Amino acid sequence: MYVYGGFAKNSKCTYVLEEMRVLNLDTWTWSEAYTVPARYNHSASLVGNKLWIYAGKDEAGNTVSDLHSIDLTTLRVLPHAGITGKVVLLKSQHFSEAIGNQLVVFGKYPNEATGTSLYGLWIMDLDQLEWRKLDIDKCLEDGVWNYFTIVAKKPQNHRQLESSSPEDTLMHNSNSFDDANSSPSLIFLGNTEKDRPQPYDHFRDVLSINVEYLGVFQVPASTMQSHMGSMLNNEEFADFTIVPQGSLRKIHVHRMVLSSRWPHFRNMHASGMMESTRGTMILPEPYPVVYAFLLFLYTDTVDVDLECSIVCDVMVMANMYLLERLKKLCASILHRHHLQIDTCVRIFQAACVSQEHGLKKLSQDYIFRNCGAVMKTEDWFLMWSQGGDGSSGEQRAALEEFIEGIPEEASLEIAPGSKRSSDGYGSGYDAASFEPMLRKDT
Repeated sequence: MYVYGGFAKNSKCTYVLEEMRVLNLDTWTWSEAYTVPARYNHSASLVGNKLWIYAGKDEAGNTVSDLHSIDLTTLRVLPHAGITGKVVLLKSQHFSEAIGNQLVVFGKYPNEATGTSLYGLWIMDLDQLEWRKLDIDKCLEDGVWNYFTIVAKKPQNHRQLESSSPEDTLMHNSNSFDDANSSPSLIFLGNTEKDRPQPYDHFRDVLSINVEYLGVFQVPASTMQSHMGSMLNNEEFADFTIVPQGSLRKIHVHRMVLSSRWPHFRNMHASGMMESTRGTMILPEPYPVVYAFLLFLYTDTVDVDLECSIVCDVMVMANMYLLERLKKLCASILHRHHLQIDTCVRIFQAACVSQEHGLKKLSQDYIFRNCGAVMKTEDWFLMWSQGGDGSSGEQRAALEEFIEGIPEEASLEIAPGSKRSSDGYGSGYDAASFEPMLRKDT
């Protein structure tokens, strides 16, 4: 559960919180406070892995209409500028909900012609960042509406509103739209009585509107990737096999899929090579790497949870077979999900072999910043031992590129207070206190 903003009070004053905390509902423990823009009377809507914060009041009590999102995987706050369209809310209190990748906002806005206020509904496509006002004013002109939400199906056993207006076609009733029950519905709670003695029942009446009759559609997510992925290694309709080197397991594939996605396979098949006539092709990579490579050909995606070594080898295959999208996907995954002490040398080597220059620089810079800890890893030892004696051509090439990337004026500095073990220089440095850095002398 995410708790954003609001008020807090100390002995001196009440103030607006500029923090968000997360409650783990399994362990019932709170996270540390994350710094976010100070807000109250705002709305928060969850769309995918982002929390969208709209409008409200800031720490000075000013009504704001900005929009920002929080990536819940990285907890980065992302302000969104360049929004088109216009929303003019009468005050900061409003409701917002999400339909697919669209943000729906309900509240009051001023009617300049009459000097009164009206209820309005706006929708924003979060990809286009453009507001659009939905035409439901007539449905909301009678009574007061005190709550708004969205439900997936038509609510049952509630009091239906009756109206003779043309907008009646937008409302659910017992005689219409039974075929639309699976569509999301806008739900408004309020009171439509003309005379409402105080206090009155704020939630006496329910108005339900099918969003599709307002031109708002929630398109289901595509299932093509999962369907195509299920075809891989499925013997039904398969007409070719791929055999990874050293594996007794065959991977059943489809010539049509591979021919359309893999130019090397298409050329091999068209040339009448022995593999095409036998219906079997042997690849020198291990089974997990070959399977991940083929799964990309079927689904156009790479699993971010794959082991670092597998992604590295798939990136090398992508470079060898000139599959640029696959190579960039692997480079992005390696940088965002795998670049750390134990893997940075392996990633650097794969980037060198794949001619992925951006990733090579990123991984080399990471090694420079953390060289004390990196120098104690097995991959670092192998690169220098095997690359130095020439027993591995790839290790040798990576070592040469690494040395070439070191500035001539670079120097290694050890932070004051660094500790050595009793063994002396080398493996005795404490990784926590060993903070070397490369610098250029000026």
